[in-house]
Amino acid sequence: MGFKSVEDAAVAASLAMLLEVSANPKAGNVDREHEFEDLKYEHFLASSVASLPVFIEVAKRKKIGEGIYKAVKYSKNWYKATNVHFGAYLLLIPLLTAWDCKDVFEATRTAVENLKKTTFEDSILILRAFEICKARVMKTDELSLGSDKTEMELIDRKINVYEWMSKAPEENIIAKELTNGYKISLNGAEFILNSELDVNERIVFLYHYLLSKYLDPLVIAKAGIKKAEEVRSLAEKAIKSDNPFKKFKELDEKLISMNLNPGTIADLVISSIYLAIFKGWRF
Repeated sequence: MGFKSVEDAAVAASLAMLLEVSANPKAGNVDREHEFEDLKYEHFLASSVASLPVFIEVAKRKKIGEGIYKAVKYSKNWYKATNVHFGAYLLLIPLLTAWDCKDVFEATRTAVENLKKTTFEDSILILRAFEICKARVMKTDELSLGSDKTEMELIDRKINVYEWMSKAPEENIIAKELTNGYKISLNGAEFILNSELDVNERIVFLYHYLLSKYLDPLVIAKAGIKKAEEVRSLAEKAIKSDNPFKKFKELDEKLISMNLNPGTIADLVISSIYLAIFKGWRF
């Protein structure tokens, strides 16, 4: 179906962020029913709304590195938390540069092509955005966001965003999504469009389905890969149970008690919602 204007695309991106955070229960993550001491439901609302003017600018100018940097910097003026939507921006900004495509397949292909056209200067702007929001990330051997050496390597080797993401480990599912054509998000969009559940339940079920399929990098960064595998297994059991939504609630309480929040899975839900809206989802 596509969008008729840059404003429509920008609204879709902000709406996707609002719908994701408002869906509950989402095991371990902020929603309408619970939050963390340093990360509140209202922080996500503020970030989602504050992102709108930047999203409009991105859709017009089609600048990926600049868009991610401005989204982080501007939205942070509206709340006191550290990282709120860094991962979501990494996924949404390239898609917004392809807002005027005819269908989602063309849009995702174009988003990847636009990533390939970035320069090392775009990579530096993303690094600057990370320094502002202080997102928790996995440690990597090469070009880690948390390494003091990364900036000089990006400059010296003139590594653009696509090349940078291509070097990420397999567990970095956002990086893989950006280089593999948004396969997870496309499947997520199809689920949203074809489900007969209500709006909240569609998003909640999709969240836990993705949690049952992929190791969350934020959980890996915080607690290690074995704990991430445990979370995935628990989500799979909940999905397959006779009463999934009851089990989702129980899993939510369990992950909160373990201080684990699979934030990357939430980011993929956001990009899935955006693509579903692109295809005409209304409710």
